[in-house]
Formats: sequence, structure tokens, C-alpha cells
Amino acid sequence: MKLTNVDTQNSFIVTLVYAKCDSIERIELWDTLYAMARDMTLPWLVAKDFNIIWDEDEKYGGLPVSLNEVNDFRHCINTCNLVDLGLKRSIYTWWNGRAEEDCIFKRLDRCLDNIKFQQILLGLEITHLSKIGKDHSPMLLTFVKENWSVNFAANPFIVFNHKLKKPKRALTLWSKATYGDIFWKIPSLEEVVLVHEAQFEQNPTQQNRARLHKVQADLIRYLTLDEEFGKQKEGMSWFQDRDRNTKFFHAQVNGRRKRL
Repeated sequence: MKLTNVDTQNSFIVTLVYAKCDSIERIELWDTLYAMARDMTLPWLVAKDFNIIWDEDEKYGGLPVSLNEVNDFRHCINTCNLVDLGLKRSIYTWWNGRAEEDCIFKRLDRCLDNIKFQQILLGLEITHLSKIGKDHSPMLLTFVKENWSVNFAANPFIVFNHKLKKPKRALTLWSKATYGDIFWKIPSLEEVVLVHEAQFEQNPTQQNRARLHKVQADLIRYLTLDEEFGKQKEGMSWFQDRDRNTKFFHAQVNGRRKRL
């Protein structure tokens, strides 16, 4: 579909995907996207059911992942210069409707766009909605345009300063609602992980394992957020990933604050 904003006259292309289950038939889709990308001059959004995951972390349960199929998908997306818009809420967008050892979760749905699309729609955000009544999660696409507009005339620098403050306030509220206080959540999640580890050791069922994996993933997520926070505050781009030392990060940040 080609859509045009009647106010700005900006046009963009939206391609909605419903990929085949068979890997050979999906190659025809990849070839179609290659052809579209070669001739694409407009902002471009490609979204919905690709029926393939990006890596092993996007699947829980079931048979092992075919790396050849994953690599074909990655090569297509990278060659087409498309970027994943990320997600909010659960990483999984599909569930086979079963439980225990037969349960399978996958991230089969996603939204991708090119650089031109990001330039006309700032602050894009994808939210995975509830799977109620279906096996796939609907996806909600939103952006921060409403927080960039002003309803007064003034010196351009004053207007620009006001434009910066509005998204900052909105993003601060969004961060609190999405992540909360990461410094409080980490010790809390560490205690939760210990409890679930003990439960799994006493009763190693699939359900207890899934619960343990979930809280471990939550803890890793917040530890990563904490590490990135420290890096951004201190500007320590030289610090190696996976060599985490949270106390060191915060000592550096506090030292910088004192110097400032």
C-alpha cells in the first residue's frame, strides 16, 4: 500500500507480510522483498508474520532451530537495509496453545523499516498486545509526533527548546511505566531468582523451569539496563561488554558528578 499524509503530502509504502510455513516457499518472499528494495525510493514499512525467528533466543520449546532458514531471513533483511523496530512487553508473538513439555513460544511477527521511514516518523514504538482469541499477538505502532508539536509562536530557539522538553517529559513517564526503578528492581529480582532456583531444585518440572528462566531473563534485562545507564553517564565506550562490574560503574558516575 502507498499511503499519503494529506497535510504534509509525505508518502510511504507499507508492505504487510504473511509468510509461508515452508522454508522453500519463504524464499519466494525473500526474492520479492529483494526486488522491492532495489526500486524503493520512499519511506518503507514491512510488518507482520514472517514465520521465522531471528535467533534462538526468540524461541522456547519445540525442535532445534534451522540455522540455514534463520540465515536466509537475516540476509534478506540486511540486504534490503531494513531495521527491526524492537518491541514492548513479551518477546514472543506466537504460541501453539499447549502446555508443559509440548509448549512452544516464538517471535514470528515484527515491524521493520528503512532509514527514510524513521526520518518522517520519529520515536516509533511497537507494543505486542494480548493473544486473546488467537495464536498471534496483534502489534500496535505508535510514535511521539504529538509530543513534538507546539501551539504558540516565539523565537525559534525558544520553540525548539520547548519541543525538546515535551518529548523528554513523555519519555520519562514512559520509562517509569515500562522499566520502573531499575536500581530497586535488581536486588528484588535477585531474591526472586534465588526463590525460583530453590523451587526448581526441589521439583524440577517444566513449569518451574519456565518460571525460573523467565525471572532469570528479567534479571539479566535489568542488569543490562543498569550497565548501559552507567556507560551513558560516564561515557565509557571503551569498557568491554560482558565484563560487568556495577559497583565500578556507579563509582565512576558518582566521581564524575563530584567533579562537575
